[in-house]
Amino acid sequence: MSTTLAPQPVHGSYPPNSDTFISTFNATSNLKNNHAVDHGRDISRTPSPTPEEYNLLHGIKPVRTTKQKITTYAIVAVLAGLGITLALETKNIVHALKPATDWLHDQTFGPLIPIAILIIISFPPLFGHELVAMMVGVTWDLPTAFVIVAIGTVLGEVANFFTFKYACSARGAKLEVKNLDYGLLAYVVRNGSFWVILIIRYSAIPPHFATTVFSTVGIAFWIFLAAAILSLPKQLVPVYIGYVMQPSVKDDGTSKIVEYVVLGLGVVTTIAAYAWITRKIKAATPDFIYGRRKVRQDGGEAPSHYIDVSFPAEA
Repeated sequence: MSTTLAPQPVHGSYPPNSDTFISTFNATSNLKNNHAVDHGRDISRTPSPTPEEYNLLHGIKPVRTTKQKITTYAIVAVLAGLGITLALETKNIVHALKPATDWLHDQTFGPLIPIAILIIISFPPLFGHELVAMMVGVTWDLPTAFVIVAIGTVLGEVANFFTFKYACSARGAKLEVKNLDYGLLAYVVRNGSFWVILIIRYSAIPPHFATTVFSTVGIAFWIFLAAAILSLPKQLVPVYIGYVMQPSVKDDGTSKIVEYVVLGLGVVTTIAAYAWITRKIKAATPDFIYGRRKVRQDGGEAPSHYIDVSFPAEA
């Protein structure tokens, strides 16, 4: 009986669906026949996780310097201050902008202005979709406002997708190697189903950041577009909040109840989606780390090639 060499796919290879294979021995008790056996063959050991990979695998957060802590606290304080200011002064802001919104509403090309702004701020690190959507809600009636925001959002995401796909794919591949958090998210997206992509768009992960991941890991455009369109109801929340601030909308109990329900549903959906994606990412971490170790064993560092995922398989 002889030793046979059988190629087997690597479990959890990095990136998935690659053509990387390893050889394993189907050993038996009798190795004395004169078949072609490479007695000098050495099976290399899978490299151990790096300190960063070990920390990610066990949920250990890296120790931050005092400067990093101060920077984080400062950013959080600024964002919290802006949020509180907007919440308390929203009506005053809307009143101050009324001449501009009235002018915008009366112009034939008026809708093109917020659409153009939404397209521009779709590119990270820019932000402000919610504020623009709210102002559109203040300016037009609810159906028209939602259509304007939907068009601007989809066109902006499409522009973002193709820009990063054709200009930043190589950079994204390098980032997958250097940044474990980015690499892990890319692994989950590439190895997941359409539902993973859709739920990420409903989660607290900024949509334009998620789009850069979708484009650089090779998700097919029609899958991305379907998820972008199906996630548009999320944009209804800021549009409706702006709409109920219009002077023409009666400030009665019914409108307030609807506003709170819409806002509540938006918050619950975002939190639930983020929790689901977090569990998905945590479950995929061991395979992701193991795949990186196998790539190092084969002498590689970066993803071997760019994968065009026409439809992701279930994770």
